[in-house]
Amino acid sequence: MEYFILTALALIAFFSLAYWMYNAWLQLQERKWTFTLKQDNNKALSSLRITAYERLTVMLERITPQAMVMRHNTGGMSAQALQLELIRAVREEFEHNVSLQIYVSADCWAKMIEAKAETTQLIKIAFTRLPSGHSALELSGEILRIEAEVGNPAIRQALHAVRIEMARNY
Repeated sequence: MEYFILTALALIAFFSLAYWMYNAWLQLQERKWTFTLKQDNNKALSSLRITAYERLTVMLERITPQAMVMRHNTGGMSAQALQLELIRAVREEFEHNVSLQIYVSADCWAKMIEAKAETTQLIKIAFTRLPSGHSALELSGEILRIEAEVGNPAIRQALHAVRIEMARNY
Protein backbone atom coordinates (compact mmCIF):
# COMPACT_ATOMS: atom_id res chain seq x y z
CA MET A 1 0.00 0.00 0.00
CA GLU A 2 2.86 2.32 0.82
CA TYR A 3 4.43 1.71 -2.59
CA PHE A 4 1.12 2.35 -4.27
CA ILE A 5 0.78 5.77 -2.59
CA LEU A 6 4.40 6.67 -3.40
CA THR A 7 3.92 5.55 -6.99
CA ALA A 8 0.68 7.53 -7.28
CA LEU A 9 2.38 10.65 -5.85
CA ALA A 10 5.33 10.19 -8.19
CA LEU A 11 2.98 9.84 -11.19
CA ILE A 12 1.03 12.92 -10.14
CA ALA A 13 4.29 14.89 -9.76
CA PHE A 14 5.55 13.58 -13.11
CA PHE A 15 2.37 14.46 -15.00
CA SER A 16 2.17 17.86 -13.27
CA LEU A 17 5.74 18.59 -14.30
CA ALA A 18 5.07 17.33 -17.84
CA TYR A 19 1.91 19.48 -18.08
CA TRP A 20 3.79 22.55 -16.82
CA MET A 21 6.66 21.97 -19.28
CA TYR A 22 4.24 21.44 -22.16
CA ASN A 23 2.42 24.72 -21.35
CA ALA A 24 5.74 26.56 -21.11
CA TRP A 25 6.77 25.11 -24.47
CA LEU A 26 3.42 26.15 -26.03
CA GLN A 27 3.81 29.69 -24.71
CA LEU A 28 7.33 29.86 -26.12
CA GLN A 29 6.10 28.67 -29.51
CA GLU A 30 3.29 31.22 -29.43
CA ARG A 31 5.75 34.04 -28.61
CA LYS A 32 8.02 32.90 -31.45
CA TRP A 33 5.09 32.84 -33.85
CA THR A 34 3.90 36.29 -32.69
CA PHE A 35 7.42 37.70 -33.04
CA THR A 36 7.74 36.29 -36.56
CA LEU A 37 4.34 37.67 -37.50
CA LYS A 38 5.19 41.13 -36.14
CA GLN A 39 8.53 41.02 -37.93
CA ASP A 40 6.80 40.22 -41.23
CA ASN A 41 4.22 42.96 -40.62
CA ASN A 42 6.96 45.45 -39.81
CA LYS A 43 8.72 44.65 -43.09
CA ALA A 44 5.52 45.32 -45.02
CA LEU A 45 4.66 48.39 -42.97
CA SER A 46 8.19 49.71 -43.25
CA SER A 47 7.98 50.41 -46.97
CA LEU A 48 4.57 52.03 -46.52
CA ARG A 49 5.93 54.30 -43.80
CA ILE A 50 8.90 55.34 -45.90
CA THR A 51 6.54 56.17 -48.76
CA ALA A 52 4.37 58.16 -46.35
CA TYR A 53 7.39 60.17 -45.15
CA GLU A 54 8.32 60.88 -48.76
CA ARG A 55 4.79 61.97 -49.69
CA LEU A 56 4.51 64.20 -46.62
CA THR A 57 7.80 65.85 -47.54
CA VAL A 58 6.59 66.45 -51.08
CA MET A 59 3.31 67.84 -49.78
CA LEU A 60 5.13 70.27 -47.48
CA GLU A 61 7.38 71.41 -50.30
CA ARG A 62 4.39 71.86 -52.60
CA ILE A 63 2.49 74.06 -50.12
CA THR A 64 5.33 76.48 -49.49
CA PRO A 65 4.09 79.91 -50.56
CA GLN A 66 6.90 80.32 -53.08
CA ALA A 67 6.09 77.01 -54.78
CA MET A 68 2.36 77.76 -54.70
CA VAL A 69 2.79 81.17 -56.29
CA MET A 70 5.04 79.83 -59.03
CA ARG A 71 2.64 76.99 -59.84
CA HIS A 72 -0.70 78.79 -59.69
CA ASN A 73 -0.09 82.38 -60.78
CA THR A 74 -1.47 82.75 -64.27
CA GLY A 75 -1.53 86.01 -66.16
CA GLY A 76 -4.68 88.06 -66.04
CA MET A 77 -5.95 86.71 -62.71
CA SER A 78 -7.22 89.03 -60.06
CA ALA A 79 -5.70 88.97 -56.58
CA GLN A 80 -8.91 87.54 -55.18
CA ALA A 81 -9.01 84.75 -57.76
CA LEU A 82 -5.38 83.86 -56.99
CA GLN A 83 -6.04 83.89 -53.25
CA LEU A 84 -8.96 81.49 -53.68
CA GLU A 85 -6.94 79.30 -56.02
CA LEU A 86 -3.99 79.11 -53.60
CA ILE A 87 -6.18 78.29 -50.60
CA ARG A 88 -8.01 75.65 -52.63
CA ALA A 89 -4.70 74.14 -53.74
CA VAL A 90 -3.40 73.96 -50.15
CA ARG A 91 -6.63 72.32 -49.00
CA GLU A 92 -6.62 69.81 -51.86
CA GLU A 93 -2.96 68.95 -51.32
CA PHE A 94 -3.65 68.33 -47.66
CA GLU A 95 -6.83 66.32 -48.29
CA HIS A 96 -5.03 64.22 -50.88
CA ASN A 97 -2.50 63.18 -48.23
CA VAL A 98 -4.74 62.99 -45.16
CA SER A 99 -4.60 59.18 -45.08
CA LEU A 100 -0.86 59.35 -44.35
CA GLN A 101 -1.59 60.32 -40.76
CA ILE A 102 -1.88 56.64 -39.84
CA TYR A 103 1.82 56.17 -40.59
CA VAL A 104 3.18 59.05 -38.48
CA SER A 105 2.95 60.04 -34.84
CA ALA A 106 0.19 62.33 -33.60
CA ASP A 107 2.80 65.03 -32.91
CA CYS A 108 4.15 64.84 -36.45
CA TRP A 109 0.64 65.00 -37.91
CA ALA A 110 -0.19 68.00 -35.71
CA LYS A 111 2.79 69.77 -37.25
CA MET A 112 1.38 69.01 -40.73
CA ILE A 113 -1.91 70.62 -39.72
CA GLU A 114 -0.04 73.66 -38.36
CA ALA A 115 1.90 73.98 -41.63
CA LYS A 116 -1.33 73.93 -43.64
CA ALA A 117 -2.96 76.50 -41.37
CA GLU A 118 0.06 78.81 -41.38
CA THR A 119 0.36 78.72 -45.16
CA THR A 120 -3.34 79.49 -45.57
CA GLN A 121 -3.06 82.30 -43.05
CA LEU A 122 -0.06 83.79 -44.84
CA ILE A 123 -2.03 83.88 -48.10
CA LYS A 124 -4.99 85.55 -46.40
CA ILE A 125 -2.80 88.14 -44.68
CA ALA A 126 -1.09 88.99 -47.97
CA PHE A 127 -4.47 89.47 -49.61
CA THR A 128 -5.72 91.76 -46.84
CA ARG A 129 -2.61 93.97 -47.15
CA LEU A 130 -3.49 94.83 -50.73
CA PRO A 131 -6.17 97.34 -51.64
CA SER A 132 -9.02 95.85 -53.64
CA GLY A 133 -8.67 95.53 -57.37
CA HIS A 134 -5.05 94.47 -57.47
CA SER A 135 -3.67 91.82 -59.77
CA ALA A 136 -2.50 88.34 -58.99
CA LEU A 137 1.04 89.47 -59.72
CA GLU A 138 0.86 92.03 -56.90
CA LEU A 139 -0.58 89.42 -54.54
CA SER A 140 2.21 87.05 -55.51
CA GLY A 141 4.78 89.71 -54.71
CA GLU A 142 3.16 90.41 -51.33
CA ILE A 143 3.06 86.70 -50.48
CA LEU A 144 6.74 86.37 -51.32
CA ARG A 145 7.58 89.50 -49.28
CA ILE A 146 5.77 88.16 -46.22
CA GLU A 147 7.43 84.78 -46.60
CA ALA A 148 10.82 86.49 -46.85
CA GLU A 149 10.10 88.49 -43.69
CA VAL A 150 8.72 85.79 -41.44
CA GLY A 151 9.68 82.65 -43.28
CA ASN A 152 7.36 79.73 -42.83
CA PRO A 153 8.37 78.20 -39.50
CA ALA A 154 5.50 75.72 -39.39
CA ILE A 155 6.60 74.10 -42.65
CA ARG A 156 10.22 73.96 -41.44
CA GLN A 157 9.08 72.43 -38.13
CA ALA A 158 6.90 69.88 -39.93
CA LEU A 159 9.77 68.90 -42.23
CA HIS A 160 12.03 68.61 -39.20
CA ALA A 161 9.45 66.41 -37.44
CA VAL A 162 9.26 64.11 -40.48
CA ARG A 163 13.06 63.84 -40.63
CA ILE A 164 13.35 63.12 -36.90
CA GLU A 165 10.64 60.48 -37.04
CA MET A 166 12.22 58.89 -40.09
CA ALA A 167 15.64 58.82 -38.37
CA ARG A 168 14.13 57.38 -35.19
CA ASN A 169 12.35 54.58 -37.05
CA TYR A 170 15.05 53.77 -39.62
